[in-house]
Amino acid sequence: MIISIIDDQQWLTTLTQVPAWTPLPLPALVVAPHPDDETLGAGALIATLRAQGIPVTVVAVTDGENAYDTSPEEREHLRRVREREQAEALQELGVRADSVHRLRLTDSGLMERQEELTRLLLGLARDGMQIIAPWSGDFHPDHMACAHAAESVANAKGLPLVSYFFWTWHRGTIDLLAGLPMGRFVPDAAALRAKSDALACHRSQLDHSSGEPILPDRLLGPARWPFEVFLQG
Repeated sequence: MIISIIDDQQWLTTLTQVPAWTPLPLPALVVAPHPDDETLGAGALIATLRAQGIPVTVVAVTDGENAYDTSPEEREHLRRVREREQAEALQELGVRADSVHRLRLTDSGLMERQEELTRLLLGLARDGMQIIAPWSGDFHPDHMACAHAAESVANAKGLPLVSYFFWTWHRGTIDLLAGLPMGRFVPDAAALRAKSDALACHRSQLDHSSGEPILPDRLLGPARWPFEVFLQG
């Protein structure tokens, strides 16, 4: 069971002081370690870009099959379920099905395949894009591997990198983020509604028949804030 170190109200009090940030009007390559990460960390940003007619490509790095400690057969079933859930969620955010690239790398095994991941992302990145990926300190090895790969690609191609957070809000502290170049994005009501609808699509993570789900309600506070926070560069 994960208990957040800092409660929502403390984060809100601190993060409302973060300078306002306006999204870059550039096509985006969004890196999602697992189905739902893109919604949790950047769902409103994705919805905003799509509402403006800006292309968004989502890289589904894993299918999230190892979310629960289950049998190989159940993991394969969960893989298919989560793929469908992610497709539904991205549709809510305005992302077309043909704009989703599935790498099908092993869930919880990305640190060992970071070089391969970097090479695959490099093949998808285009000049003039921005890369949106997890923060390198986001307290999950898969998130960290995706962050390092995204940073390598951004540096190699000279692309702007925008980093999102999720596990940081539960496992990190306010001091951890002190001095980082963060920006606070305040979406409109339509984008926030799209994010909420997208999050609801991830049913397998919100409910679990034989124990606590990966995303119990107490961990969803940051995904319901009226803003999203990003790290630039």
